[in-house]
Amino acid sequence: METTAERVTAVLRLANEVHALAGRYGRADLAEPLAQAAARWKEDETTIVVAGAQKRGKSRLINTLVGRPGLLPVDADIATDCHLRVRRGENLTAVVHDQLADDVPIDPEHLADYASVAGDPARRRTVLSVDVTVPSPLLDGVCLVDTPGVDSLTVGHRQVTMAMLRRADALLFVLSAQDQPVLRHELEFLAETVQRIPAVAFVLTKVEDSANWRDLLEENRRRLETFVRESGDALRPLLDAPWFPVSAKLGEAAAAQLALGRAERAEALRTRSGMGRLEAYLRGCARDRALTRSATVLSAARSVLAALAASAEDHDAASSPGRAAERLAVVEQALEDLAATARRRRLHGAANQFLGQEIATLVRTQLAQVRAPYDRAIAELDTRSKLDRYLAELSDSVERSLQAAWEGALDEVTALVSGTLNDFLTSLGLDPMEVDLARATMPATLPRNLTVNTPPPQRFDLFREGVPAATMAASIGLMLAHLTPLGLLVGPVLAAEVLRRRRAWEQVHRDQAALRNLLAEQFAQAATALTLALQREAAAWRATVEQAADEALAKQRKELEARRAELKSLIAGSGGRSAQEPAGERLTRIAALARQAETLRAEIAADINALGDGATG
Repeated sequence: METTAERVTAVLRLANEVHALAGRYGRADLAEPLAQAAARWKEDETTIVVAGAQKRGKSRLINTLVGRPGLLPVDADIATDCHLRVRRGENLTAVVHDQLADDVPIDPEHLADYASVAGDPARRRTVLSVDVTVPSPLLDGVCLVDTPGVDSLTVGHRQVTMAMLRRADALLFVLSAQDQPVLRHELEFLAETVQRIPAVAFVLTKVEDSANWRDLLEENRRRLETFVRESGDALRPLLDAPWFPVSAKLGEAAAAQLALGRAERAEALRTRSGMGRLEAYLRGCARDRALTRSATVLSAARSVLAALAASAEDHDAASSPGRAAERLAVVEQALEDLAATARRRRLHGAANQFLGQEIATLVRTQLAQVRAPYDRAIAELDTRSKLDRYLAELSDSVERSLQAAWEGALDEVTALVSGTLNDFLTSLGLDPMEVDLARATMPATLPRNLTVNTPPPQRFDLFREGVPAATMAASIGLMLAHLTPLGLLVGPVLAAEVLRRRRAWEQVHRDQAALRNLLAEQFAQAATALTLALQREAAAWRATVEQAADEALAKQRKELEARRAELKSLIAGSGGRSAQEPAGERLTRIAALARQAETLRAEIAADINALGDGATG
């Protein structure tokens, strides 16, 4: 049976042969990336990128792995264009790398100021990365890279993470047991990732507070399997990738108990945390870095072979002028279609600008629905005691109503944005994206305690109240005097009571008006805050989708133009050195190497996925 070392040697031999083949066929553009992948072979540090959507628990996971709770900021995501590298060192240190200034050592306690979206904008604006050293045994030969969230909401985050993966040996993709299952845009990120770095492992965090985390794990597996089945065999390695359910919270608790000398309790917590298997996997990646690195080199070699095969097919067609011309005509038509698609992209992109106005309308409608019951209730507050009881519950009631309005608006805006942007993608012949606004946070919309400052009772007005009251008293007194001698006394008493009740009703109306004004002000403020928050989310999604569309169209154009140039060259009879070897032989040679690469890929993937096997809690 072939050993792992022998398979690694076979990968290097294959990569050298593919590199030479690319040069022989005049494709230096393909040979260079393969050389870059192999250039990292002698590096003595295994780089493991930790990636995932925002709020999945990436930073806390790293903190627990290195035994430093609170080291990396966990309350807010890492800032766009920034990443954190954590290595082993004799002391705890942090150095900021800035694109405009020299490297600056900082206090590790202030990492959030430079690397978090919640930090000081002036400080973090030009920060590229932060290097952190920690005296942790787990980091022997390992560099952990904490990256921004790869949500489609944050284009810059995704770009930074993808850039880091070009220099990585393995990826830990983090999902949360307290969140929804893996989403489409996360699967698309993984599809792009596995083409660059085959060593992928999944980490399911926060299992301590989720009673159904096993069901969620199975749902994630099912979604992954469905996605791979739809996407093709190139993503099949993801199905065999290991999963590590873990609890950083229990891991921290285990370390705290161990520090107190409670070894038995610490071991029980550590077993429940699941951190042991993950740590064993990381140590395996460091120990067998040649294995993970060979997978990266092999992935690059397979990409080169696929490109060489496409080129060889064009060369094969060139042996028949008619076939070559047909292939060129197909490419020319594809370029014309792509130009038409680009024009549609501009047209539909302009239509997307009206999303913000539609969102404002949806928010106003939701708030009008939740406010209507308040107007009806206020009309029934005919005494001060009722008003006081109503005010005592008003703040909590309004807060619940606004939360309901937010959730209703969030659902409607998600449907609106998803439908609009996916219609945009579909019109361009591109795959739809799963738009998810579920993690959008409701903004603060009102103070905790609502009070009504009603106008004080008006002073007694002789002409408005005195004269009518006196007239009323005289009229009633004279009318009752015919019936009883006390009539002259009863008249003023009744007139005074009528006046009192009238003043009470006027005060009630003033209280009601003040309360209506208060609620109108609160709901107006809420409308502004909710609308702005949702418009920002929608704008971020729009930017993401439109950039993805532009990148996809640009990539298609580049590939088509390269094929057109090569076909024209072949038809003109200027194929160069590559024409010295018959195209059929080229295809046969490339196919043989591709079969060898596929066999090695499966064997190397199995070895990598087994790195954490046998580890205990």
